[in-house]
Amino acid sequence: MSSRRNLWIGAVLVGLNAGVALLTLVWLPHDPTEMAGGRLAPPSWAHPAGTDRLGRDYLTQVMIGARIAMSVGIGAALLGGVIGTTLGLLAAFARRGADDAIAASLDILIAFPTLLLAMLVVAASEGASLGTAILAIGLAMSAIVARLVRILSKRVLAQDYITAARCSGLGWGRITFSHVLPNILPTVLVVIALQFGLAVIAEASLSYLGLGTPPPNASWGQLLQQAQSTVFRAPMGVIAPGLALISLVLGINFLADGLRDLLDADAVPEPVEVKP
Repeated sequence: MSSRRNLWIGAVLVGLNAGVALLTLVWLPHDPTEMAGGRLAPPSWAHPAGTDRLGRDYLTQVMIGARIAMSVGIGAALLGGVIGTTLGLLAAFARRGADDAIAASLDILIAFPTLLLAMLVVAASEGASLGTAILAIGLAMSAIVARLVRILSKRVLAQDYITAARCSGLGWGRITFSHVLPNILPTVLVVIALQFGLAVIAEASLSYLGLGTPPPNASWGQLLQQAQSTVFRAPMGVIAPGLALISLVLGINFLADGLRDLLDADAVPEPVEVKP
């Protein structure tokens, strides 16, 4: 019951944020650049979350922040998952020397904090943008996925049924898609889901430091940074984006926990029956 409860809680929280993100594509309460609400106005019917120091509607900016967070989370998780899975499989099938070199490189990358690697990628690029944030965070997180895929793939390849499959004439490509990937996929999906949450936090951190999506796009991290000097006068400037960020990250963690139990991601890989 707890796994289903976590799955439902996570699905609801993530679904609400995703719904808000999709809604911003067709409707917003106010124009994001409109400055007619009065500086640091308290919550009202016209501005349910108040306004910022420029008179812009906070609710509108928080809704746009949901779109940015979902875009970066999905993009970075997919990019890190694809690159990490590819590198992990290459390492698992490589000869000992190449495997050791890839494993050492992954350990070096993992030794650096994700945010630091992302900052280096952003600093090395032409400038901060949504695409740069996705690329930076995705590349930084790919090493974690790659190491996991390498370990899991090697454990599957050590099974007797893999030897039997090779003796029956199956090539490495068929073995990868028929045996390796189906057995490691549940655990990899859970880890990628967790990387989604970490990507959202990393994007907010980059934006807080001025290295995320540039204005007028309102990232949650950027909103928190702008509101810190007026937190006592207009606390909704911190509360609104903070609650939004917490709800999405908690939802992702609940969803990943529920998926882990549902998919039995901690189970020992078993052979997948296929015809040669």
